[in-house]
Amino acid sequence: MHASTAASSTRPWNVLAASVLLLLAGWTLAADLAHKGHFLLQDSFSSIFLGLFATLWMFVAVVFAGFPKRFVIAAILLTTVRLSFAWPLVIWFDLRSASLVLDAFILILALAYLAVSLKSGTLRTRPWLRWQHSVAMGATAMVASLLSLPVSLLGLARIIEDTSAGYVRLTPSGIDLTERIFEKEGRRVHLVGMAHIADSGFYETLNQSLAGPVEGRRLVLLEGVSDADKILPRSFASGDTYRAMAEKLGLAEQALGFAVQSNTEPGKDSRSEWEARGVDFRRADIDVRELDPEHREQLVTLLSAMENLDLASFLSMPEGMSTEDLENLIVEGLVKRRNDKLMEVFLEHEARYAEVFIPWGAAHLPDLERRLTALGYERVTENRRRGIDFWKRFR
Repeated sequence: MHASTAASSTRPWNVLAASVLLLLAGWTLAADLAHKGHFLLQDSFSSIFLGLFATLWMFVAVVFAGFPKRFVIAAILLTTVRLSFAWPLVIWFDLRSASLVLDAFILILALAYLAVSLKSGTLRTRPWLRWQHSVAMGATAMVASLLSLPVSLLGLARIIEDTSAGYVRLTPSGIDLTERIFEKEGRRVHLVGMAHIADSGFYETLNQSLAGPVEGRRLVLLEGVSDADKILPRSFASGDTYRAMAEKLGLAEQALGFAVQSNTEPGKDSRSEWEARGVDFRRADIDVRELDPEHREQLVTLLSAMENLDLASFLSMPEGMSTEDLENLIVEGLVKRRNDKLMEVFLEHEARYAEVFIPWGAAHLPDLERRLTALGYERVTENRRRGIDFWKRFR
């Protein structure tokens, strides 16, 4: 009699938990299927609510033995992996495919849990409290809490490496940026992954490579969108945003660290020093007014939102923009359009130089690599530089 009462009293809680899990799993799968762009821009709240529910359920299950461990632990495991950029599945699959596989598994688990909860006699009689259950679930909660951050970082590192085609790598000790060297008919092109802010040593080693001996002259094609009509928010146009960020993090700003010689005399033009070394600099980027009107408006909207960044703007897109708009702006406006201009300048000058350095943001480089390969350039080697050393300040 006591066992029957216990079973009937815990059954509604299991049905409720299974129903909520099923609802959130279905919502997440539907939202992910509907999202057609890059999965890093998937802005649905479904997976966030799924993670919050699984976490709350896990901690309730520590003290409430009525929830079967096998379903709670399985849900926690699958949800943690799903929210950790689908690591380790992203080692073998792209982010979208890996996420959809995990969505399907969570949905199947929820259906199985609901079926077991509804079927009379299948879910065995369970007491409300049981110390063995609490110990097992407490250990699960502790392990899940400890592993969630490193697993998320592993997933993020994999996505960054895949998205940048290896030009950026996140490691436990820092962020590495890659330089790839291509050759054609004796001429070399260096695609150099850059960052707006980095350790000063990163820019120093790059400057040293520019100053090295070469037969002939070097050309450096500089990145940097100009703003002749003063369209952009002032903080971005002036560089104040990156400068303030660099100061707060104890890093150097690209505009101040790259191609500036530490021994330059005050007031002396460093460009003339570089020209004497056989290195010429040429800006190869667009002006904001050269963007399509739609992209120009979206860029101003995005930068204005970033200028006043708060929790609300972090959790949502700028007003009037969708994730599809953002992806189109990044891919077509800020990458391909600017790469078009860069390649125009490159093709105009490449024949006159033994080496061409293209130190641009890593987002541009996979597309530029494809364009160089199509022109007959072959990759001959690559170098990795430490952009940011996480442990530098503790040494």
